[in-house]
Formats: sequence, structure tokens, C-alpha cells
Amino acid sequence: MRLGEALRESRRDVASGAGRTVAFALVYTALVGGIVLASALSAAAAVRDARAYVASGAAVFVMKATGGIDGRSCDAMSMLANVVASGALREETEGVASARLPQTQISLFAASDGFPDLLRGAGDARGGGLGLSQEVADTLGLEPGDPMATTRGTTKVASVFDYPDDGRDPLLAFAAIGQAPHSKAAFDQCWVLIWPHDEKAVAALGRTVLPGATGSGERPTLVQLNQTRGSQFTAATMFDHSVAGPLAAAAGGLLGVAFVIRRRLSLASDRHVGVARAAQVVSQTAQVLLWVAVGAVASLALVLVAVRLPVEDRMPIVQQSAVLLVAGGGAALAASALTVCAIRDSALFRYFKNR
Repeated sequence: MRLGEALRESRRDVASGAGRTVAFALVYTALVGGIVLASALSAAAAVRDARAYVASGAAVFVMKATGGIDGRSCDAMSMLANVVASGALREETEGVASARLPQTQISLFAASDGFPDLLRGAGDARGGGLGLSQEVADTLGLEPGDPMATTRGTTKVASVFDYPDDGRDPLLAFAAIGQAPHSKAAFDQCWVLIWPHDEKAVAALGRTVLPGATGSGERPTLVQLNQTRGSQFTAATMFDHSVAGPLAAAAGGLLGVAFVIRRRLSLASDRHVGVARAAQVVSQTAQVLLWVAVGAVASLALVLVAVRLPVEDRMPIVQQSAVLLVAGGGAALAASALTVCAIRDSALFRYFKNR
């Protein structure tokens, strides 16, 4: 039997229903697709936990040394591996007060060039003027771009940044931040956002402390901005990703074996009348490939619907799901081919008795 004839035989099996294509596609989706979906949902939950961890400020480490932080060295920390952003901060002696509420003192800070990258909010923090915490902006009824009348004069609201009460250091909860002029004046703190966690980057924070900064008796201290979520991120996974690949391959392999075993009497009979083993391998693997492809498409569709994440977070999970489906499909094809080769025409009578 030539290749074309083997493929036509495969097509007839599918058309007649003998190949049980729909049934095996459904079972493949349920078994292999179920494993893939469980892995994808677990990965999506871990991504959401990681996003929440970073958003809470738990990945920000702060080196505190009053008047002992080199702003340029602190900004340069952003060049290190796994350092997302870095910047220095200094609290001014006098705060700022709005002309509307002159008795309400607002803490005033001067920040280095890199510090705005550590805060999420609206507006252009480098556009001149002051950056206000959301609480200050709400209290004064101001938005980015609005003029702000203070007891010292009028300035512009350059930005409004989020600083929620979620366990982080409340230092900037009710504060205004202005850009520090390019000078050699020291800062009080160096903030560094490190993601993923890197002990080498944390240790490098010590290099931002100016020589002799400990002379006043106050030693530099390293703290985590938000300590309520642990010192390092640990995802609460619902599914062990290390076993997803072997499970998908095992499930696909079992389906491939089952697909061929149920037709061993027919295959042995055809072999007995002269059908070549190679032709049967082609015929059966072509059918397996069909229901594997259908099941894989259905499984990927389920993953796309179930994983509700931004595109940049979703695509790696979809790619990993595709790899697992390839593993399951490849195992099904290999198992079916090997099972066809294991069927012997000399065992025809035994197959007949055990049908």
C-alpha cells in the first residue's frame, strides 16, 4: 500500500466514524487540555500575586543614612541587573502649606532624577513643579497641571502619585516631592526597586552610602519599604509546574496506545492479507494527528479564555501551554506508531478470542 492509499484509508476511517476522531479529540482536550489549563491557571495566579507584590512596594529596598546618601550613585543603581528603578530622597527642613489650608503642613521632599520612576501615578514628575501624593491631591482638590497656591507663592502640580495605606512605610502618604537641583548635596535615603529579587543588587545598596556617613553615630540601615508580604516573593501555586510536562506526555501516550489497541484485530487482519506495517503506521498516525490537532486548538482556546491577564503576561503562559500540548501530541503520535509496530499478524487468533 502506497502513501496515497494509506492516507485515503485514514480518510475513510475518519469519514465512517471507525476512527472515533471526535471522541478522541474530546478525550484529549479533557485529559491533556485539562493538565495544560491547570498549569496555565496556576501560572496566571502566580503572575497576579507577583504584580500585587511589586505594586505594594515589597520589592523596594531602602538604604537610610541621614545626610549620607550619594544621589548619583543611587541613580546609577538602575544600571544593575534586576534593578528596575532607583532614586534618592531627602526630606526638607520646612514643609509646604497650601494657601487654602495654611494650618495643614505637607511634608516636602527633594528627589534625585531617578526617583520618579519608583512611583506610579499621573502627570509628568519631571515637568517642573511638585508631585503630590494622592491623599494630598484629594484633600486640596488638585490634579496634574493645576496651579497650587502655597504660603510661599504659586507652583504647578507636576504629578499625582499613588501611595496607598497597604503596610508600606507611610513616609510619603501625605507629602509633596520636588526635583532636587543638580548639586553635590547628600540625600537621606536611596530607594531601589529590585525585581526579581537579587541579593547582589540588595548588597550593592551599601555602595550608595558616602564615606564617613556613620561618623555621627547613626549607622546606615537597610529596610524593605513594605514588610507585610515577606522579604522575598513566594507564589502560592495550585499546581506543580514541574510535573505538567510528564503528565501531558503520559496522558497523550496512553491515548495513542488506546487508539491503536482498540483496532488491533482489524490491523492484524489487514497485516495477514499483505498490508505493510509502514502503511498502517502512516494510516493510524495520520488519524492521531487529526484528533491531536483538534484537541490542541480547543485546549489553547480554553487557555486564552480562562487566563485573564494583560497581553505581555498572557503570551508567555500561552507559549508554555503550546509546548505542553506539543509534548502530549508528540507522545500520542509516538505511542500510536510503536503500538502499530507491536501488533503481529501471527497473534490474529488470540486477538479474535479477546475481542
